[in-house]
Amino acid sequence: MYLSVERTLPWLVTAVLTDLPAIDETDAELVRLAQQDLRKFTDLYERYVQRVYRYLLVRVGNVADAEDLTSQTFMAALENLHRYKGERPFLAWLFGIAKNKRADFYRQQKPDVELETAVSLVDTDDVPADEQVARRLQIETVSRKLQAIAPDRAEALSLRLFGNMEIPEIAQFMGKQEPAVRMLIHRGLRDLQAQLNLEEEELS
Repeated sequence: MYLSVERTLPWLVTAVLTDLPAIDETDAELVRLAQQDLRKFTDLYERYVQRVYRYLLVRVGNVADAEDLTSQTFMAALENLHRYKGERPFLAWLFGIAKNKRADFYRQQKPDVELETAVSLVDTDDVPADEQVARRLQIETVSRKLQAIAPDRAEALSLRLFGNMEIPEIAQFMGKQEPAVRMLIHRGLRDLQAQLNLEEEELS
């Protein structure tokens, strides 16, 4: 019987799907304002920095690298904002940059992903120290196990759970039909559950 990710990581699933502001229809206006005055880019940065960071964190598995790649992503977005014509949603355009930065990182560094860095995806001021440690170990485990499943499934699952993207947005981003994306997420979640289940069996 597979472990349920919701059951194994309830705090994580709840956090990534509920603690970020919903995407609305104001992106086009924010982009227009930022293209006229780059100082307005701050509004877009504040809206999406956590989504981009969480996506990169779970894909590279290291806080320092994720922070650096997030900075690179937004710097590239700022420098190229004049080229954005609205042909696809701004969030998809932004995640495209993040994905390219991640690919560049792996081509240049070819790292063995180390997960010793303490990770906290949510505000832990009121969380007991032992629970903080458990959460950090859990997100490290998820990051490591995502490396063991099919790339398309890991990508779709990461975009949904950590990038907080909607199915239509992921479909457009990945160049796939929505049913195909739903299947990738379903199978990716199943594979992740299997990986978590395997690790628990190995530790028992």
